[in-house]
Amino acid sequence: MATESDFWQARQDFVAHLRYAKGYSPGTCYAYHSDLGIWGRWLEEARKDWRAVGHADVEQFNAWQARKRGVNPHIASRRVSCLAPFYKWAVKNRLVESDPIYLADKPKRPLRIPVWLDRGEQAALQAATRQVDDLPDNIFGRKCETVKAIRRRYEMLFGLLLASGLRISEA
Repeated sequence: MATESDFWQARQDFVAHLRYAKGYSPGTCYAYHSDLGIWGRWLEEARKDWRAVGHADVEQFNAWQARKRGVNPHIASRRVSCLAPFYKWAVKNRLVESDPIYLADKPKRPLRIPVWLDRGEQAALQAATRQVDDLPDNIFGRKCETVKAIRRRYEMLFGLLLASGLRISEA
């Protein structure tokens, strides 16, 4: 069918636009290319024209990912997020008339509960960072003094986390 091949060409043009006009990294472009490929294969399997899909079709795609493929909500959300700029680009380039992603319900990411160390684990970790007697003279090409400096840095970082309550990513 001509419209299916039009989708694959539009996908290539969109990824080229991201890479060369927007300056996205090759890894990001690969992720868009991959996620749009999954969307395209679903459209072929469902016998839907990519130019005429609506928000209900996007929701069916989400359900298909969870039910048939066992995809977790985080990945499904990323794939739907990939469709939004694709369809905005397609509307701007007059390949489609409307954006089906705008009204679609997106999968919700589950809340992650933070993991923390109890006082005994904190003490054990601090003791391990302070222990330098068991270091060999050469670790992966590094001198013992270099490894001691790295351990002091980790000890300071761990102390900052304990004293301030920062998350690891914030520190």
